[in-house]
Amino acid sequence: MNQAPISRWMAALERGALRPQLAAYYGADEAPRWETHYLEALAAFAARCGGEGEVVLARCPAQMNLMGMHIDYGGMPSLRMAVRGADTLAVARANLDGQVRLHSLMRVPGEAEGRFAPASFSLAEVVPAEPVATRQALMDYAARVDRSHLAAGWAVLPQGGLIFLESYFRRRQALRGMDCLVWSNVSPSGGMSSSSALVVATAYAAMGANGLAPRVEMPEEDLVDGIGTSEWIRGTRGGTADHGGMILGRSGKLVSVGVFPARSLGYADLPDSHVALILDSGVSRVYDEAVKEETVIAYPLGAFLACQQVLPRLEGTPGFEGLVSDYALRVAYIRDLTGEHLGIGLPQLYQVLEGLPVLTTLGEVEEQTGAAYAPFHQQQIGGRFQRITPDYPIRLRRRFAFGLAEQDRVRAMRAYLNEGRLETALQLMRIAHDGDLDREVGDADLAQRRRAALAGEEGGQLCFLPGGYGRLTPAYDRVARVINQYLLEQGGPQAGAVQRLGAGWGGNVGGLVRREFISGERGSGFQRLLREELGLEAELEKCQALPGEGACLLKAPA
Repeated sequence: MNQAPISRWMAALERGALRPQLAAYYGADEAPRWETHYLEALAAFAARCGGEGEVVLARCPAQMNLMGMHIDYGGMPSLRMAVRGADTLAVARANLDGQVRLHSLMRVPGEAEGRFAPASFSLAEVVPAEPVATRQALMDYAARVDRSHLAAGWAVLPQGGLIFLESYFRRRQALRGMDCLVWSNVSPSGGMSSSSALVVATAYAAMGANGLAPRVEMPEEDLVDGIGTSEWIRGTRGGTADHGGMILGRSGKLVSVGVFPARSLGYADLPDSHVALILDSGVSRVYDEAVKEETVIAYPLGAFLACQQVLPRLEGTPGFEGLVSDYALRVAYIRDLTGEHLGIGLPQLYQVLEGLPVLTTLGEVEEQTGAAYAPFHQQQIGGRFQRITPDYPIRLRRRFAFGLAEQDRVRAMRAYLNEGRLETALQLMRIAHDGDLDREVGDADLAQRRRAALAGEEGGQLCFLPGGYGRLTPAYDRVARVINQYLLEQGGPQAGAVQRLGAGWGGNVGGLVRREFISGERGSGFQRLLREELGLEAELEKCQALPGEGACLLKAPA
């Protein structure tokens, strides 16, 4: 049972009856402080929406990506943690008039109060006639939806989640309207996925208000891929691993999040000697929408060319004797282009990368692939990449190489952490950051790595290839580079490493850092570096994070 009157929730919080639940989510020491936060959210809901009826309380943590940037929309995994103590809360009550009324206590320092102004809409007027209850249906709908009919501003995020939920449960029950208030302490500066936490928290609240239990009436696969892909309705073109980290997170664990379908691919313990560190870089996010689309389109385009041009040329050549004959059917995403999946070795995979063009356009690809291009374009491109014209230059090889290498870094980092090889895990974090530079992947580099792979050298592994994804501004890059250099000089290769977080171009930086650099003499030195070299006034003890529990509905008090 997840619903109860506001008065019962508040009384239970005031007498400490919910403290065991809160201790599990935030730690015993922090539970009293979170009682205050929940009381504030409940009181604000009562003031704005009325105190009658029964409500549910939903929570969704922020998440941190420790490895696997920019690859979830290619179906590839990433290593995530749900951030303990950084939550978005949602208080919700179902209503019978079909209206969705949204209120917020969220604040962004330095921004106008109106950013999170109250919003309302009729659920019946925004849901499509044809259900959009799968990831593919959501993406197709997002490509054609008239966004002028959607909510403006922040409210479009909960609205997209409700559109998915209504379709998903349409044959089972009608989704009612709801009154909802959101409270959050998740940093909006980039890297902790504040918008995704808002989507998950309000979706969980809507389910609870309608008597539906997440993970019971909707499995984790659909919770992650469905709720996550609903963000495409507002124009986002990302993946769903952020949502996977928020939903699949477990206390004390890093989780490897697989997508399409969403699932846990295994866990790794965070070493006791280290904490996760999340810092606001002070670099504002900037967006180049055309480059954003170019980076996303590179994955399906590279997989298509590999199957249509590169592998047919290499088939039957030395080293490719074991290539499976149905490779074109086996490769649906970039993630499928692995030696194990195709029956080839790592040296041959480097040859495949050499065969991809450094620079191309959609027009050139269509001319080169003939009749095979039309069905590929319809399925993988459609109207989703409106800035990528037929003659738009696409730097394909370096972006595609980054994706394959980053996928291997996720596997390798989890393995290194579980083996106690922390130094190499931190090295991979620095390499991953370098992989976001505008750097080409040349034939000579790939040939050298192929020779190392043939010799069985560890450095020949794909995870040590940076690639060149290209979403890193010089100012953003400098913050991570200055911090990494300082940690190496002051504490050696095991002191820690940070990298850019989130979509790139600005926002937070984060990684793993030894506890001794958070407080005491070394913490003071680190803080002085941040202030004097980077102009960052960061309280390091407030910037550290530990892995917490994933999103849930609170159990109502008896």
